[in-house]
Amino acid sequence: MIIVTATAVIALIVVVVGLASLAPKSKPQSVNELPVATFIYDANNLTVMFDATASSDSDGSIANYSWTFGDASEGNGKIVTHVYAKDGTFKANLTVTDNGGGKNSSSKDLTVKMTVSPAKKYPVAVIQTEKDGLRVNVSGAKSHADNDATITSYAWNFGDGGSATGVTATHTYAANGTYTVNLTVTDSNGLTNSTTVLEKVASPPPPPTQNGPPGLLHAIEIHKQKADRNPGLQNSLRQLQGNLQKWLDSHADAPTI
Repeated sequence: MIIVTATAVIALIVVVVGLASLAPKSKPQSVNELPVATFIYDANNLTVMFDATASSDSDGSIANYSWTFGDASEGNGKIVTHVYAKDGTFKANLTVTDNGGGKNSSSKDLTVKMTVSPAKKYPVAVIQTEKDGLRVNVSGAKSHADNDATITSYAWNFGDGGSATGVTATHTYAANGTYTVNLTVTDSNGLTNSTTVLEKVASPPPPPTQNGPPGLLHAIEIHKQKADRNPGLQNSLRQLQGNLQKWLDSHADAPTI
C-alpha cells in the first residue's frame, strides 16, 4: 500500500514537471511600431515654411522632428521656417523619432525662386490755372494715367476750406492772399497721386474817382500857378492836394503816374 502511494506521488510529480517545462519561460515584450513621417510646405519667394503636424505614431508619441533642407542646412521642430540663399530645386527631408526610439523619414523635392512684383505706375496730376481777381479757374485736363488705365476722378482742395470735383472747377476766394491749390487724381486701377500749386489772388483796384489823376493833377498844377499870384487860392490848393493824398493812399498798389 505504501509502495503504490509513493509510485503515484512520483508519477504526479513527473507530470507536473513535464507540464511546467512546456510553459513559456517569460511573457514576450511588445514590438514598437515605427512612427509615420509626413509634412507639407509653403514657399514664398526664397522663404519656405515646413509643417510636420500630420506626422503620427500609432503606439506612442513623436519625441523629435529633425529636418535637412537640401542646402547643407538643418533644423528641428514640428513647424520650421527656412530661407534659401538662392533660386533652385532642393530635397527637403524630415526624420521623426517616437518615444520608443523608433525612426522614420520622408523627403520631398521643392523649387524656390525669388520673384519681384512689377512696380506700380501711378497716375500723374497736372494743374492749370487762370485768375481773375479773387476768382480762379482750374483744370486737370492734362493729368494722365498709365497706358492700361484712365483717370476716373479729380478732387480739388483750394487751401481755404473750399473743395470741388471734376476735370475743371471754379473757385472764388473771400480775401486777398496766397493759397495752396491741390489736385488728387485716381485712375481705373485705384491708384492715386497728387500735386499742388501756389496761387496769389487779389481784388482788382477800385476805379479812380473823378477827383483823381489825371484831372486832379492838372487842377493842382493850375492852382499852383494861380496861387503864386493870388494868395487867396492857397486854401483850395491845399484841399486839392489833400484829395490827391487820399487817392494815393487808397491806391497804394497802383503804378506811379
